[in-house]
Parts: sequence; C-alpha cells; structure tokens
Amino acid sequence: MVLSLISACDSGALTQGPRLAKDQTLRVLIEDQPGSLDPGQTQYPYETAVLRVISEPLLKPSPDLGGTVVAAAQSYETTNGGLGYVFHLHTNGKYSDGIPVKAQDFVYAWQRLIDPRLASPEATFFAGAILNGDKVSVMDPQRDGAKIDAALDTLGLRAVDDYTFQVTLSQPDPAFMWLAAMPASAPVRQDIVKKSGDKWAASPDTLITNGPFKVTEMVHNDHITVVPNPNYWGTKPTLKTITFQVVNDGAAALRKYKNGELDEISVQPAQAAAVAGDSSLKPNLVKTPDLTVFWIVFRVDVAPTNNQKLRLAIAQAIDRDAFVEQIFEGQGVPASTFIPQGMHGYSPNLTAQKFDVAQARASLAASGMSASQLSTLKFSYDQSSDFGKATAKFVHDQLKTNLGIDITLQALDANTLGGQLAVGDFQIAGPRGWSADYPDPADWYDIFLTTNSNNLSFYQNQQYDNFVRVARTDGQPGRRDQEYQQAQQMLVGDAPVAFLAQTVNWHLVRQYVRGFAASPVDEWPGALNPTEISIAPH
Repeated sequence: MVLSLISACDSGALTQGPRLAKDQTLRVLIEDQPGSLDPGQTQYPYETAVLRVISEPLLKPSPDLGGTVVAAAQSYETTNGGLGYVFHLHTNGKYSDGIPVKAQDFVYAWQRLIDPRLASPEATFFAGAILNGDKVSVMDPQRDGAKIDAALDTLGLRAVDDYTFQVTLSQPDPAFMWLAAMPASAPVRQDIVKKSGDKWAASPDTLITNGPFKVTEMVHNDHITVVPNPNYWGTKPTLKTITFQVVNDGAAALRKYKNGELDEISVQPAQAAAVAGDSSLKPNLVKTPDLTVFWIVFRVDVAPTNNQKLRLAIAQAIDRDAFVEQIFEGQGVPASTFIPQGMHGYSPNLTAQKFDVAQARASLAASGMSASQLSTLKFSYDQSSDFGKATAKFVHDQLKTNLGIDITLQALDANTLGGQLAVGDFQIAGPRGWSADYPDPADWYDIFLTTNSNNLSFYQNQQYDNFVRVARTDGQPGRRDQEYQQAQQMLVGDAPVAFLAQTVNWHLVRQYVRGFAASPVDEWPGALNPTEISIAPH
C-alpha cells in the first residue's frame, strides 16, 4: 500500500510538465541580413522572421489560418455596418522598457505606414483600407511636405482613450482583420522615433518593442539575439534565447545544421534532393504549404489564344505531378485551381484544368484547331532565369508529347519580356504567379479584374468582376465565400492562365524542439507562437 502511494505520487510529479533541457536556446536560420526591424520598413521574410517575436500587432493569424485571434488587443468589435473597428488593448501591455502600450502608439504607427515620407512597403494595404488613406498616401513629400502632418490627422485613426484604438475604414472590408495581424501593424513609440530618428530600430538600445521577446544583440551579417521581454503581458516564454543566424548560402546552412550549429533551417531547392535522400534528415523534415501559386499566361484577346477551348487543352495537357518533381525538386504540390492549399477558399473540386490527356485532346478538337496549325505558337520566357527556362522547356515537351503541338520557345531578357507583357505583346508567357500578402481571398481575386494592372492576360469577364467587387465588401461570410467560389469557377474554366503548381516550404527542425506548430504564413516553424516552444533534453 505504501509503495502504491509512493508510485502514485511519483506519477503525478511526472505529469506536471515536459522535461526541459538546461539550455533553452533556439538557433534559427535567417537567409540574409535584415535591412530593418522597423515595422514600417520590413518587407522580407528574413526581417519578419525576427519582427514577429519582438513586436506584437493587435491580432495574429490562427495557426490553421481559419481567422485571427487577439494579441495586443484583448478584444475588438465592428461598428457602423463594418465601417468601424474598435480595439481594446490589454491594460497590462508593456514595452520592453516597462512603458505601457497605448492606443496612441497604434495611431502613430499606422499613420507612419500611410505617410508618403516613410514609403513603407505595406503602405498600399493600409492606405486603401483606412478612411482618407488613399488621399494622404499620394501626397508628394516635396511639394506637399508642409501639409502632410495635418493630413495624417484626417485619417480614420483615433485613440478614444489610452487603451481604446478606433479605426474607420473607407468601405466595409472583411479582410481588414488580416491587416491588423500583419507584422507591419505593430505599435511604434513616437518618443523613441523622435529621439533616434530613422536609426531607432538599428540598435538594441533604442529598438523598444512590445512582443514576448526583445533584441539584445545585433551583429551585422552574423546574428541577432533575442531574449524574453520581462514586461510582456502574456505567457512568458520557456525559451531563454533565440539566436537568428544569418547564413545566405543553402549548402552552408545545411552543413551547419548537420554539424549541430543550427536547430531550424529552410531547405533550398538545390539541397532538396540530398535532404530527401538522407535517412538521418528525413525524420526532421517539416513540410508546410506556401501560399504561392505559379501559372502560365495566355493573351486572351488575340488569335489563336483567344480560343478558350485551346487554352483549356493546353492546361489539361500539362502533367503537374511531373512538373513538381522535375522543376521544384519535390518542393511543391500540383495546382489546377487558383487559391492555394492551406488558405480559406481552396477548391480542389474545380477540375476544368486537371491533367487529363484524353480530355486535353478532346478540348483541342473542340477548339477547331489542329496541332499543325499551332506550330507558330510562341512561349516567351526570361532567359536569365533557370526556373523560367526549365518551365518553358517542360511545357514545350508536354504539349509536344500529349497534343502533338510543337510550340516555339522565345528566350528574352528580363526587361524585354517585362515590356512585352505590359503591352500584351505575347501569346503564352511564364511562369508568372502570386504570393499571398495576407491569407484572404481579397488579396488574390483583384489581380484578374478587367482594370487591374496585374491582369496580363487582358482577361475580361463582367460576371467575374461583379462577383469579386461584391465579395470585397460583403460582411456575410457564407455569402462572401460563395461569391468568391463563383469567381474562381469562372477563372478556372475561362483559363486566362494555366495553373501549374504551389510551392511547399521545407524546414529541418531538430526533434528536441517542442511545442511549435508550422503555419503557411510563418517564416520558420513556430514563429507565430514562440512562447510555446521549448527545448527537450538531448
């Protein structure tokens, strides 16, 4: 009986929590030296990889991208039919220097994003959403310099009190919650920027942030060290240090990982085959869909590519599984629809462009054109791009094998190709594609609107335009989903582009790294929730 009691007590002690290594240091690869850690200036993954753990916006994406969850805001509500958002901040939210996070800091930070003098990479998103943002963002810093400060005060941004941040939009925008979750939307203190100027984010002494970690060391082209922010309002991190090591060569990064110098790395295409074939590395491989889709473009308003059946025949004749294996070295998945896997709106049930040789030949016959008539069809590509060159050859070989069409490959320098695409001087071109700025359909469908500059196909479908424009402001989620679904069905069937593949991120993560959940939008596995990561004994 005594032994049973002892055993029960011991068992209870073991279930109190996971065993932890003495050294709670995580070593993460970033692929280049960040140009800035200023939320208003960051734009590359190797910058947001660090920014996510040191700065906290109002909201953050849920790991499955099903929506957003509160972060620096403890709650929020919409008002005025979706035109207004009111965010209530944590009253115990503090920066790394102990100063409280205030609503005024968000007003200032978001004004900076729209201020044309900063030229923020994310300015377009915020200026387009916030009341008067478009008017202010196009002001000329030279001509209108004396008026800009006053103009910024007309934006739909207001601190109701220290802990209530109110945003008024130019129109209802269901995608706005994703803007409030972008790393760029984190708060910035005006007193710090005023004192240190543009260099405020360049030194740990002045880089004062509100996230769960803070920067303590920045060694150019070598590493950035972050440690827990003792004043963070939320869950305290288990990790004591995250070291972001700058390694801009994929082979060198893999060597460092094998040598035990790194705990997490991204696997570059050149190293993919070696990693996939290494039995000691495969158990550590984490694959996450990347919200990037590639396609080839048809000029739809001139012969012969104005023939929709011909475009479908070409799309149906491309073996996307082989494309992923040969061109992406396996770091992708086939794509025959628009919205990528891992994002709301993905519709694998749309099969109009699915690889099917018999159907492709039937579509070609229905087009009224023969393979011999199409020998002059040109595929234009960037000759300086290995990816472009390989894609063009792959499509050429697929069409010759499966349809008997021997298209002409037109190798062009990047500038010439860009110029021809801009004016529609091509028949088929690629690869082109889109990568999500934020994981909402609103970021995708606009690019095929009749008037959009990204609509290189010159695609015009009034019904498509109507569905997309209505969905853009529709506050009814179910109805909005249906509107976008209708638009996607038209796009896939009309085939102004032939979808090819979606990229997949490969990361190697040590098995002793615990508690991370990989997401399509994080730059390294666990970046969205670094407070949940720990290092097990090893």
